[in-house]
Amino acid sequence: MALVALVVTPCCRLDAQTAGKSLVIAAVADGQSGAPLANAEVSLSDLNVSARTDWSGEARIPNVSPGQHKFEIRLAGYAPLDVDLLVQGDSTGPVFRLAKASTTLEPVKVAGDPSTSYLADFEARRQQGRGRYLTAADLEQKKNRNLVTVLAQAFGGLMSTPDQARPGHSVLMTRRTKPRLTNVDVHCGVDVYLDNSLYMDDLEALHPSDLAGVEYYPIESAPGQYRKLSDNCGVLVLWSKK
Repeated sequence: MALVALVVTPCCRLDAQTAGKSLVIAAVADGQSGAPLANAEVSLSDLNVSARTDWSGEARIPNVSPGQHKFEIRLAGYAPLDVDLLVQGDSTGPVFRLAKASTTLEPVKVAGDPSTSYLADFEARRQQGRGRYLTAADLEQKKNRNLVTVLAQAFGGLMSTPDQARPGHSVLMTRRTKPRLTNVDVHCGVDVYLDNSLYMDDLEALHPSDLAGVEYYPIESAPGQYRKLSDNCGVLVLWSKK
């Protein structure tokens, strides 16, 4: 408990307004070392008066009427102290000392956002750095661009090529080539998953701003659940905003 020494003496040459009142001398000290504390504020809240301690740790408050008063002691770095004390002439009050303020912070509880909990695996793999990743913030910056172009530029192992089944559209292929059967290079394809389901539709039907995250892996380093028995050489995992 914080401690304050109060020494009360009657005032001299009292006039009509100060008759019967006392001078309160409050000595404030460190609770552990006992060293005097300067610049501590000592207030009598019921009388709305206060004073600060000097270099010797003493604060002087004149004209305090006899009776019970509430003393409030405040000093930065120390725990606040509120004490009810009886003031009367020719009396010495109890000794109190200020205790150091605790620097221990209460634990902060952070509730997980249920709207993004489905991205836990995406975030875990992104922290591990197993593949290449785009976050929602990355994708939002490219929201007005073609998704196939965005992914081909973001991931060095991918390239955009014309979609033979959809004239005027593009598809993603890896830069790896299959064994040549002709003089024309045949690039290896990509398995695409959207929210853990194999995606077979037009990739250009999606927009960057539709997605909360994207992962890309060469087939040999893809997570096991996406490493299917196909002849494609890459895996693209898309996460929609839910």
